Amino acid sequence: MRILIILFLAITSCAVNETVSDQGLSRHPSFATTTESVARAQTPTTEVVSPKSFPDGEVLTGPGPLFPDAQLEQVSLPPGVTNSAFGLRSQIRATAFGPQGDFGWGLSYYSALWGSFPSLPPNGLFTASGTWLIPDNWRYAETLCPDGTLASEYLSERGPSYRDVFQAIEGGLGHWEQSRFPSNQPKFRLVGNTDCYTTDTSNPGWAWSNQEQILPGLVQLSNRIVIPPDGITFKPNNGALLGSAWLALPLSEPYERNATVVGDKSWTLFLESANFSGPVAYWAPEAWSRITADHPPSRLRGLDHRPIDTEYSVFAAHIDLPGLSAGTDEDWLRVAELSFPVDSGGRTIFHQDVTFYGRQAIFDPFAKALKGGALPLEVANTSLMHAPLQTHRWEVQSGGQEIAGLENFVMLDDWDAHGKEGWAWGLQWSDRPPVFPTHYRSSETEWKTANKSNAPSELNTTQSNFPTARRRSGYAPLLDNGPAPQVREVRLNDGSVLRYTWYRFVDQPAIAALDLTTKQQTDLQSIVERIHTQWGEQTEFIKPPSQGELVELQQELIVEPPPGAEVGWVPVVISQTAAQ
Repeated sequence: MRILIILFLAITSCAVNETVSDQGLSRHPSFATTTESVARAQTPTTEVVSPKSFPDGEVLTGPGPLFPDAQLEQVSLPPGVTNSAFGLRSQIRATAFGPQGDFGWGLSYYSALWGSFPSLPPNGLFTASGTWLIPDNWRYAETLCPDGTLASEYLSERGPSYRDVFQAIEGGLGHWEQSRFPSNQPKFRLVGNTDCYTTDTSNPGWAWSNQEQILPGLVQLSNRIVIPPDGITFKPNNGALLGSAWLALPLSEPYERNATVVGDKSWTLFLESANFSGPVAYWAPEAWSRITADHPPSRLRGLDHRPIDTEYSVFAAHIDLPGLSAGTDEDWLRVAELSFPVDSGGRTIFHQDVTFYGRQAIFDPFAKALKGGALPLEVANTSLMHAPLQTHRWEVQSGGQEIAGLENFVMLDDWDAHGKEGWAWGLQWSDRPPVFPTHYRSSETEWKTANKSNAPSELNTTQSNFPTARRRSGYAPLLDNGPAPQVREVRLNDGSVLRYTWYRFVDQPAIAALDLTTKQQTDLQSIVERIHTQWGEQTEFIKPPSQGELVELQQELIVEPPPGAEVGWVPVVISQTAAQ
């Protein structure tokens, strides 16, 4: 699916009419466009819009220079060895069984992350670790996805309601297929399905387009962290934990536009790490209501109105590994080596401490505070409920044939501890090293794990290796009809350079694209200023992990507002490009 992103770059002081135009979302006087196929060398303009002073030093303006994709490493395989058309594909899963009652107002959990490779990962690797949050529509039988959406055309088996592919908050940790700057450590990406998997939106602060209209999406909320388009990077570690939560906050009042009611739930990402704790970004309610405008059966059924489903939530670890084939009829398969960290009990933990949030946990206390009083600094323990995790069976295959024999190396397991049933889930290793099996041999109906020493010798030579993942062109939209903002620049450990600038909260592109009334903007700006003033490191919206150390975000992502913009301003990325 091609993605067209429209990133508004000018900081504007243009007034917005109190009434919303019937024209819908219109383009800002200054905007930029990019597609995945754009590659160019860019010379930044010297015209600067700088609402606040930056420290003395080199003045940088506009996006960084964008370079063409790197060439894929060429590997000369020995005779008898070919690249496998399939490799290994796996999804191993656990289910978190949610509580009965009104606990669909948020979900938090901890994920472990580590580097499985000494340097860059092999080309073709894909890993993802996380869950899906969908609106609670299980008792709703009408068709939620209108004709013309991807789900209605290609996922007919999910009909007639399409409730599990209607909308979802996704993302998490992984080596993502979309990554343009591969790294030996996984990255955290924010991803969502707002319209039956028809269009893509991702990075906070940006405004997106499907080539026909501007799409509401993620809004930058924090003034203490900047979010790279390619994903949040971390200090190298070996099994440390990242806490994440999606919590509904009443950041805006419900309102009606063009016969569509936009709800009051702003689903907000909170992170818990060793060097950052607090809210990061949120999904604009307009992102979820957009699909309902011309499809009455889906009105009031999106995530701007509904709590999340709590009956069960699937937690998954997805692993795709590239492979090499050899032998008679290519009956041998070797995949790239993937290693795992283990604790003292021989366990590799994927997720732990899954918690659902009731309405009184934060939503209602926050709404009450907006009418007078201080914002809540923690969640109400009485409105939290632990959800036990239970593992599923292996789902590992190559070319449609199941892989057997993994239980001789490693088992799926979930564990009770710390007074919690199903406290965590992951892999339980035997006495073997914690490395996923690399060699397999085909039988008539399945692949079986095999001993490396029995494989064809050519499959194990130093020539039989995998090309490393390549750097792709970055994210650097062209400027159009406006001056370039003054920017700051940081270098990340994935080999990229991040440029960002500061916007007054309601002037950031993601908010400007919503075409809010003056009153809506004023109210929203006031709420965000209260958040920036009252919520600091002393808040606690994700309870500490039952065990384990917290990961450190890469320190370069932790930012400080410039003088005069300490409250009510947010950092928004304008480019992420390769370091020279």
